[in-house]
Amino acid sequence: MLMMVIVGAASYIAVTGELHARNTHLQEKLVQANEINRNLETQINESSHYGDYQGNEDFSKIINDNPIDRDYRRELTKLQTSDTSTTLEWEAFEARYTLKWQDEVDAALKHLYPSLNEEDRIKLEQSQKSWQSYMDDDTDFVSDKFIFTRHFGSQGNVQLAAVQLKRTRDRAIELMEYRFSLDRASVDFVYDH
Repeated sequence: MLMMVIVGAASYIAVTGELHARNTHLQEKLVQANEINRNLETQINESSHYGDYQGNEDFSKIINDNPIDRDYRRELTKLQTSDTSTTLEWEAFEARYTLKWQDEVDAALKHLYPSLNEEDRIKLEQSQKSWQSYMDDDTDFVSDKFIFTRHFGSQGNVQLAAVQLKRTRDRAIELMEYRFSLDRASVDFVYDH
């Protein structure tokens, strides 16, 4: 009987040890999976375009080192250090760069439409119309409700122009990435300093 107790205890210890080892292994795998998820989440949250988190470094380089943003930062620094800048100048500055990004939107669409089949072209056209409609409707709403009523103060026009710039830039980058995904060699900025 003592022998059965000793064998039973040894089996129990062996099984417990094996379960502990499996549990430790599973915990390590869970920690690794959570780390991968956190890294992906961070990449997606910091991404400036769809393929960013897929390691699409070529497109990232094109976007992260583009001539429009370089000139914008240079001009912004001058404007920020000027003692005499006005809100009208700031608004015009933001609007000027919105037009530059709008040119990139138009150029990307010009190259995309012919490269798509009819069904995809129609979907992209509808997507673009919806985007433009959203931009127009949102601008009308914000202008009527917050800008003209002075809820946003004297900086309201500047902030509205800055939002329009950011949204147009984001749309241009989306379209340029579609173009890049279809033909890596075709992506180039139409912007001329």
